[in-house]
Amino acid sequence: MDLKNIILVNILYIPMLPIWIFLLYFILKSDFWKKFFLYLSIFLFFISSIPAASTFIGKYFYSDNYKVSKKNKKPSYVLILTAGQYRDGYGNSHPTPESIIRLQYGKNLSEKFSIPLILSGGKTATLLSEIFNEEYYLVEKESNNTFQMAEILKKFIDIEEGPLLIATTPIHHKRTILSLEKQGFEVLIPDNYVRIDSGINYSFIPSIEGYQRFNAIIYEFFGMIWYFVLGKF
Repeated sequence: MDLKNIILVNILYIPMLPIWIFLLYFILKSDFWKKFFLYLSIFLFFISSIPAASTFIGKYFYSDNYKVSKKNKKPSYVLILTAGQYRDGYGNSHPTPESIIRLQYGKNLSEKFSIPLILSGGKTATLLSEIFNEEYYLVEKESNNTFQMAEILKKFIDIEEGPLLIATTPIHHKRTILSLEKQGFEVLIPDNYVRIDSGINYSFIPSIEGYQRFNAIIYEFFGMIWYFVLGKF
């Protein structure tokens, strides 16, 4: 596990982040700051459980100006970014449900625009291509993150061929776009990018889904900051 994931999993993910903030209550001597961090930890723990909160915050990561209808350009390829895999109790690897959803979504976009598919995501891309025998223009099998994906694609795709239409979750659009643009690619997103299984949710009822969506925001925010610090954007 790299440093970024260690920080995320052990410090920044909910519920760990409110717990670390709550512990400051027992460390600080000032009554003002003790109360401040106590209330902050309670507020953060509660607000992060509400799906609607993540929906509103997540919109800051969307990139509506890149929609096909606004750019008025025809994409050259559909780029599907995979979303990991997992092992079952017998040691067999399986793509995550989100990876499968993205593949199906990308296939629909490929048929809609009559353009070829590019499947990217290292080992997960390899696994998906073996399970779902589609006609791929390229299966990118080497990258471990979004920035590596963009660097590797530049070796196989001529930038002059036209824009890439990306198939990924909306919250991941901005980091993907910035990574691809760093390599000189032009990028588009679908007009109907908010899919049912990974779209908006305006529920104010606390739930596990709320924590999952909030953690996705934390991951994207920290990922973008990490890329900026390392000069990858």
